[in-house]
Amino acid sequence: MGSHVQGRSRKWMAAAVAIAVSWLLLATHFEAADTDLKVDYDKSFSFTGVRTWTWHPDGPGDVRLAVSSQDDPKRVAARVDPVIVPAVEREMTARGFARATATPDVYVHYYVLATVNQSAQSLGQFLPPTGEWGLPPFNASTTALSIYPVGTLIIDVSSPAAKAVVWRGAAQRKINLERPDDERRKVLDKAIRDLLKRFPPKK
Repeated sequence: MGSHVQGRSRKWMAAAVAIAVSWLLLATHFEAADTDLKVDYDKSFSFTGVRTWTWHPDGPGDVRLAVSSQDDPKRVAARVDPVIVPAVEREMTARGFARATATPDVYVHYYVLATVNQSAQSLGQFLPPTGEWGLPPFNASTTALSIYPVGTLIIDVSSPAAKAVVWRGAAQRKINLERPDDERRKVLDKAIRDLLKRFPPKK
């Protein structure tokens, strides 16, 4: 009886170690992976006349968190907003778009889809692999950008005239909010630069 219990215990421990190693390898791969970029746009919208932009009237951005009683959107926003806002402004200027003082050709708004809690539960064990997050509808040519996993930066460009999102870029990468500011800034800066290189879209 004792040897049988010990055998089961050893098997359980081996399985637990295997699972732990698998999670470690997965996390290491995810940290080392390049940022995954996806862009789509409204093919019926003409980007030719787009010259001016400004932040959306609702504000520059929103933080959407995986549902958890410990999650605090304001805490995340305080860390990412001072990085994302100047980076977007810098890249839009570099690409020749002027900041409008009146009604612009387009509005820009960002979303950060994140979670403060770093437990396995909030990273996917008890959550669906993707979520709709309550983002504005986007009549894209594909459904590839309709749902997003945790750890995604989204930049929306919308037309005041059309009253709709006409371009959407998504950059997915694991961003550890507890890392030093310089590290986080480099990751976000590069993601924003690489996304906005694709705006306006080339047909």
